[in-house]
Amino acid sequence: MDLNAALASAGLPSGTPVTIATVDSTGHVESAVSGHWPNGRAVTTADRFYAASLTKQVTGAALALLVREGRIDPDAGIATYLGGLPLWSDTLTARQLLHHVAGIPRDVIEPMVSGHWTDEAVMRALGDLAALGPRTYVYSNVGYVLLGQLVAAVSGEPFDQFIENHFGLGRAPDVGQFPQAVLLGDKLPLSHGDGGLWTSAETFVRWLDRQNRDEFGVEALVTSAVPDAADYGWGLGLREVRGKLLLMHGGGWQGASAKSARCPALGVAVVALAACEEFDQVAALVDSVLAAMGQN
Repeated sequence: MDLNAALASAGLPSGTPVTIATVDSTGHVESAVSGHWPNGRAVTTADRFYAASLTKQVTGAALALLVREGRIDPDAGIATYLGGLPLWSDTLTARQLLHHVAGIPRDVIEPMVSGHWTDEAVMRALGDLAALGPRTYVYSNVGYVLLGQLVAAVSGEPFDQFIENHFGLGRAPDVGQFPQAVLLGDKLPLSHGDGGLWTSAETFVRWLDRQNRDEFGVEALVTSAVPDAADYGWGLGLREVRGKLLLMHGGGWQGASAKSARCPALGVAVVALAACEEFDQVAALVDSVLAAMGQN
């Protein structure tokens, strides 16, 4: 598929920084970019974009590695591994957090973080939470911040160091180094686990390809579900395309939209990252390219 033509017809505002990459069943990667950064520089395929909630599937895979290695029990209370939390953490498990059925009240915690969205700010807010809510599906960024902390505590490595060492996804110690940072608003996304990943589309699609090939040996774990969240795995939306499992996720922040999708049975994957808030157009772009790849 002509990715430049796909970008041109995506309906994004003129000049929007955007990148897309695909990988086919042979491992062949193609990519395209368009737009200019606020400093006037043209976007390149090497540029790293904010991947927002696409990070959650990385977090899920990181937990799965630790489970596979026998270093964590996903059904044990997280207080077994992570200290400093209220008593409710004794009954809260990694599996519940992974599937967004932990009972963390989204509308209570998120408004408590008034400054930059950081691990420290989220953990302080959690420390003030008296009790969990019903264990029903409620999408939670806070829960994935907790999972990022859990990865760090169990592995003994900072989260971003862990994913660099095990997945080859680079660290981003200084968000200000990226031209997209000025578009993200006054409240910056600086946490790990729920977000925090800065990546090029080519780098991320190669990681998706490794996942399709189950190089990490965690595919059975990350695609597992629970009854109350049957369409959500370990940081992944579980869908179908032409009767085959489709693993996808979207993400956004002020000045950032992202979506990825992969189909292990077909051996294909697509990711698009954009420095804008037009998520629907970015999602439609990924869907149309994926559909075209599935017909080849």
